[in-house]
Amino acid sequence: MIEIDFQDFHDQNYEETGYELYVMKNRPGDVLYVGISKWSIWERWFGWSGHIVWLDNRVTANTSVGQKIVDHLPDSLKWKIQLWTLEDCVNLCKDEFHIPPSPDISFIEPIMINKLSPILNVVCNTQPGKDTTPRSKKEIEREKNLDEAYRKIFEKHEK
Repeated sequence: MIEIDFQDFHDQNYEETGYELYVMKNRPGDVLYVGISKWSIWERWFGWSGHIVWLDNRVTANTSVGQKIVDHLPDSLKWKIQLWTLEDCVNLCKDEFHIPPSPDISFIEPIMINKLSPILNVVCNTQPGKDTTPRSKKEIEREKNLDEAYRKIFEKHEK
């Protein structure tokens, strides 16, 4: 397992060999998300239909973890991403969970989610963690806009 800054990950300042699972952490060290890729973790993040679309100076998100990164730019570039091999995952989980002799990464992912309790994973996450990331200006503005939209909808139905 390696842990690098998200900026180094984005810039591909690492050697991607054998990594199949990733763990995204925010600045306080909370586990935000656990995911897998059977081909390339970098492609899972920035390729076709990835978590983040990063074209020149335009950055948009396609997923909840991508949105969290985008909402907190540029600070999120200092957040950490861990890249795990299948063997790393098995070694972390084998004492607590029954692991068959030849598991694949699809088998291990829900076990890692269960073990690490990420904030943004929904499936297989029996006890999601609590997000201690300070809310960004973008998140506050989006919440304000949603509150206003809900208010308009419900006021309309109350009349």
